[in-house]
Amino acid sequence: MKKIKLPSNRIIIGSTETRFGWLSFTVTPKGLKECRFMFGTKKLAEEAIVSSLDIKEPLTDDPLSVPWSELFRSYFEGKIKSFDKVPVDSDGWSDFQKKVYNTVKSIPYGKTASYGAVASFLGNEKASRAVGNALKNNPVAPVIPCHRVISSDKDLCGFSASGGIELKLKMLELEKDNS
Repeated sequence: MKKIKLPSNRIIIGSTETRFGWLSFTVTPKGLKECRFMFGTKKLAEEAIVSSLDIKEPLTDDPLSVPWSELFRSYFEGKIKSFDKVPVDSDGWSDFQKKVYNTVKSIPYGKTASYGAVASFLGNEKASRAVGNALKNNPVAPVIPCHRVISSDKDLCGFSASGGIELKLKMLELEKDNS
């Protein structure tokens, strides 16, 4: 994966169509700030990202958003297996969220781990519910691949992205098929 440029002093907003629907995202000078998916239309995807930022202006296409759009399309086509080199803007995340997200980011493509395993890795096997709450607020899925975290009995549990459990299953199947 080639290096993606970051905006120098502004937030860029973009959207792209993938095989599972429309995705929208924001990128700051520090990295990917938010990603929302999967919506039935471009308009719905853009409205979701704009409302989360409390921006009143209409979206405009920025040339810097093009490589980000390509990155997400490539993932949903099964061509990209890792987002390790994708810069993420973690401003506003708690220390616990940062630890959870970094741990989840290390789960290999096509594999899963339980909430309890993530909690144990963090040093507190009883913190699986806290791990789930942190993942529920993950602003940059699929870069932080929270869809790879399941219950210890292999149940898919919740998934806060539009599309819920059905989308989580599709993403896991996509990765399994392309591993």
